[in-house]
Amino acid sequence: MAPAAAAASPEGEGHDDARLQQRPARPYGAARRNSSTASSTTSTGHPIEVTFYTARPPVLAHFNVHCPGLQLPPDDLNLMPRAIASDVDLFLFRVPTDPMASLSHHRNDYFVYRAHPQHPKLDLLPKSYACFGDCELAVLGYCAADGGDKQYVVAGLKTALTLHIYRSRPGGEAGSWTSSDQPLPVEELLRDKVCPIPRDADLILDHMTTKVIVIGGPKGTVGWVDLWRGVFFCDVLDESPKLRDLPLPLPAKGNWRLFRNDCSYYRRDIAVSQDKNSIKHVEMEIVQPREVATTPSGPEPATYLEWLHRRENPPRPTYSWVPGRWKATVWSIPIPAASWEDWHLDCTAKSGDLRVDDPRHYQLLHKLMISGSSNKEVTAEATLSLGLLGMAYPTLSIDGDDVIYLPGKGGSGDCCNDMRRKKLEGVAKLDSQKNTIFMRCFLASGISKHLMTTGTYHTAPRNLA
Repeated sequence: MAPAAAAASPEGEGHDDARLQQRPARPYGAARRNSSTASSTTSTGHPIEVTFYTARPPVLAHFNVHCPGLQLPPDDLNLMPRAIASDVDLFLFRVPTDPMASLSHHRNDYFVYRAHPQHPKLDLLPKSYACFGDCELAVLGYCAADGGDKQYVVAGLKTALTLHIYRSRPGGEAGSWTSSDQPLPVEELLRDKVCPIPRDADLILDHMTTKVIVIGGPKGTVGWVDLWRGVFFCDVLDESPKLRDLPLPLPAKGNWRLFRNDCSYYRRDIAVSQDKNSIKHVEMEIVQPREVATTPSGPEPATYLEWLHRRENPPRPTYSWVPGRWKATVWSIPIPAASWEDWHLDCTAKSGDLRVDDPRHYQLLHKLMISGSSNKEVTAEATLSLGLLGMAYPTLSIDGDDVIYLPGKGGSGDCCNDMRRKKLEGVAKLDSQKNTIFMRCFLASGISKHLMTTGTYHTAPRNLA
């Protein structure tokens, strides 16, 4: 790749358009406050505060949960606060209440943060008898029919297709959970016709939710996504909700053998644009870096003794490092999504196609490539190859463009790539101490548009990877 600036931090630069409003969030444990800080109490009576710290992508913003009364192991990732979902100015997260929280749903508290420039609110949700996975819950804001205060619902769809809904109440009063007694009816199960599951697949469930998307609107449309197969849409504000099936685009050829046999969000993602006019879907085909052995060849032996010597003392093979590579394909469908056939191909890009126009981006990427590689052949003189960064877990921008964020393996870095223009827009070095496991550990959210994070409290530091 030919060499191809930075304002987010000394080690990472973002781009200067509306995409800056998309800020993933993660929790850490410091106790700095600013004007976004909101307070409440846990179900066990401990005081709790949550504070947001914004940053320019691709640097990760984060939120702090401060609860001094909880005695939890500081290094246990399973016991960290978790971002669950967001919608406009609402943010849903959970907090463990004791060291056994990872073993029991009822040892977690769920909170809804309501952003407001002057008076942010933090609501503790009552316990639900249902046990939810983090990817099964959505939060959705709506206005009451009588034109009163804005309210919200938290909705969860279980694997058995039972729907559980929490509704807030005016005046800050605690709401309550309601649950469907029977699985929701599906208007027409299309995915079995469009994309049947192989008989030898590891997972043969019709649906396994891996992400939730929010369309909103007067009916409160929410989509529970199985990233390998499709989306179950549900109008959660209807009196008699039912499910509508929208299959996703068929898997790319490079992923045929992985379909239902591997982690779907390692290669796929889906997002709703902030203006709610389209849904985007991205899929990556990934070829991992590998070592290739080559056995030296020489002239044919002229005598028996030469042949015997070579047979008993074969030449040692030499090893060379072949960089990995990837290809990303972006699809879109207009809202309302009426038919699976309405998916259309937006653009494709390969790792070797991306331009790196800014020299500082090039230098940082090259540094990350060398430091993140376990192969000694990757030296300072090696040519930059994005394939050597082990990129995966694509995350779509929620601005409706064709930008995807790609973290590097080992927490080495995070890249912002414009797939349509085939250009690297930004790069940031992430904090490896907070990225010890290679996984998508952030939530794409537009809540930062509704925060005022400066004021009489401490302001956030500039580099918040």
